[in-house]
Amino acid sequence: MIFKNNKYLKHVLSLIILTSCATASKNKLNQTFQAQIPKEERTLEEISEYKKFFDNDLNVIQEFLESEELNQDDRREMKLLKTNYKKILSHKDYVLKLNSGNKYSQELIKFIYNSNLPIKILWEGTSQSALPENLLDYKVNGFCSSLYEDAINSILRNMNNDEGSTLVIYSDQYQNIAQNIISYSPQIWAIQYTASNFQDYAAEILGVHSSNKRFERISSLNPNQKLEFNPRPRKDLKEIILLVDPKNYKAMIPALRYHGGNNFKYLNFISALEEVDDPLQLLDYEDSYIPLSTYASKKIGSGDMKSLEGFLTKSVLQDWLLIQLLDQSGSKSTYVSGSTGSIFYRSNSCSRREIPLQKITSKLFSD
Repeated sequence: MIFKNNKYLKHVLSLIILTSCATASKNKLNQTFQAQIPKEERTLEEISEYKKFFDNDLNVIQEFLESEELNQDDRREMKLLKTNYKKILSHKDYVLKLNSGNKYSQELIKFIYNSNLPIKILWEGTSQSALPENLLDYKVNGFCSSLYEDAINSILRNMNNDEGSTLVIYSDQYQNIAQNIISYSPQIWAIQYTASNFQDYAAEILGVHSSNKRFERISSLNPNQKLEFNPRPRKDLKEIILLVDPKNYKAMIPALRYHGGNNFKYLNFISALEEVDDPLQLLDYEDSYIPLSTYASKKIGSGDMKSLEGFLTKSVLQDWLLIQLLDQSGSKSTYVSGSTGSIFYRSNSCSRREIPLQKITSKLFSD
């Protein structure tokens, strides 16, 4: 027990020391980090994530390669995984150039430490930066497009093509994104959210207020006759895309569902995740759709992901580091289930990313 406690203490102290490097003065010494984490046999799924790298991983891959149950495609993928792991583990000159004042340095150092690779950080002047200030809206080095752009494409791929059936509700800060979606098809129409009362706003745009007014006019023709009436939402809409301020999703979706019921398909932009800290808060979006990586949904379902605080930013950083490692090690083109989405890495080119559009249900929380 004492040995385990000491080992844990060393691990914590190492993290503190590494983290302090990111918050010290700009006159940092260039340093190489390689965590002395005990090697352990891991599952093939963990190895395929390309987040941590151990020599023993090659033995696990080889065991699967020797299995007679593998089909031809799986065997090809396994050989590629082994080839890339050999390249990554054998490379000894990893170098990352980071801005000394970069606000993401501390988080990156944690990822570097956990990778178990000899990665050297060169601290550059404040005028240079390998990462943009906004990791979500701007393309990071190594990717073909930004996270926001890929999230838009995820929605567009799953959108209804019937004329006039799609409504986009957007806040002012997402006006450009809304315009991009509208330009995709003349069948899409948009309305800016400027109200302060979600219930009244939802009733108005879904046509419930109009339905009530029609009933009042009909009732006035014969006041003595009692008519049964349930206000009906408009029938021309089939789906609603939400591009609103992150803190407004939790109120907007229930208001729309209250007046529209299950008559519409609700598609949330990825910004809906920015105000979610506890994974269980995703149930506020139950039965609606959101761009969410398979990696994240599996971690949420297994209980391994306890918090979503800063999830999107951390995911972009994790995948950016992955691309740097694949590039510098000379790895072959491959597919990786990344933190932000499915990553199609291409050597000597930008990497393409696809984010699945997932329906949020209680099943998400059962492994």
